[in-house]
Amino acid sequence: MGALTGPKARRVLLLVATLATCAAMYLGSTRLARVVKINFTDSMPLGVYLVHSAPIDPQRIVVACPPAVAARFGLANGYLAIGSCASGAAPVLKYVAAIGGSEIRVNEAGIAVDGRVLANSSAHRLDRRGRLIPRFADGTYRLAANEVWLYSPAPWSWDSRYFGPVTKDHIVGAASPVLVFAGR
Repeated sequence: MGALTGPKARRVLLLVATLATCAAMYLGSTRLARVVKINFTDSMPLGVYLVHSAPIDPQRIVVACPPAVAARFGLANGYLAIGSCASGAAPVLKYVAAIGGSEIRVNEAGIAVDGRVLANSSAHRLDRRGRLIPRFADGTYRLAANEVWLYSPAPWSWDSRYFGPVTKDHIVGAASPVLVFAGR
């Protein structure tokens, strides 16, 4: 599906988000939240994503709960919203950059997966408000069979560059864009 742009795109997303919220309230549970993810963040394209079951492969978009320590830090600093993860944070929408067996190299220049440097993957030392952000330690790592590396090419993405690999049990599901909007 093509991307919409401009003010019309925002109106359409607002309408879809309103309908999804009404449906969730009508259902009286979070069932809808388990099948639909609406993204308003800068980390991934603005829009509506269908959450479903699929193999967790590199380049797949997933909905995942950050590790508890990262979630608490993200909540405290406004990087994450309140949500359905065990930590109390909302799940994040990210690409799977690597799966178990992949080699991850972390340094100030950024992240490399099996020798391939990921675009815009360097971690910031300070957030947009000038506060220190802990980042994952420099080094070379081999992901365990049950681990994935979460990533977004957005420079300010709260992802594995800050909290490291995530075990597969943190993955809520794969996500496919249904209606996304280009540009901000």
